Amino acid sequence: MSWLNVKHAMHLAPWIRVPLMWPEPGLEDVEEAQSPEAWARYFAEGLWEDFASEKPKPGEVDLLTNILLMYALRAPAAFPDFEVFLHLPHPREIPLPAYVDLVEIEEGEDRETALHALTHADASYAIEPPIVDDFDSPHLGTGLRVLRYYQDQDEDSNEVHVGLRYAWRFEKGTEAADVLIILADPDAGRILRSLDDIDAFARTIRISPNEEADTWKSS
Repeated sequence: MSWLNVKHAMHLAPWIRVPLMWPEPGLEDVEEAQSPEAWARYFAEGLWEDFASEKPKPGEVDLLTNILLMYALRAPAAFPDFEVFLHLPHPREIPLPAYVDLVEIEEGEDRETALHALTHADASYAIEPPIVDDFDSPHLGTGLRVLRYYQDQDEDSNEVHVGLRYAWRFEKGTEAADVLIILADPDAGRILRSLDDIDAFARTIRISPNEEADTWKSS
């Protein structure tokens, strides 16, 4: 059997992985992995330390701590059981969540149909035809990257959101699964400005055999 390996993305700036359980299994002796509050404080202080040339204004470390805490508590619920990463290139920006997981292949569903469905490549609800591109990964081969604009589902809102999805089909021996990455934001510019970082993130995702699971915590 194989597993979704996001280890390499955990070391990729400017991305932060959000633990899905507290304390995080296997990290019971790591202080910042004990609670969402400790995790948020640790990364808020660390991010500001990374920008040593820009001293935070009074209250900015606390503000970022509270923002990260909110994402730690709420973001995983959007897509339960997905791995969650936050793109945060500067401590004054709002985090952009990215969700990654394996999707079980429905019996008889061919690759093209599945990847189009997962990425909403043929979305009828999109404001304009989605932008569909082949996307090459060194670990997963060629998949799809789909950018689409759509209106908020709230009837009282005219807000336009942008969605970005990546999908691949992984097949090796008797094993097969689809890999899916999901991002969305009401600010189209936020995703477009981050596209190079998101592409780099997507290319780190891989499927690894079970015998490599023990390397999860190794650098």
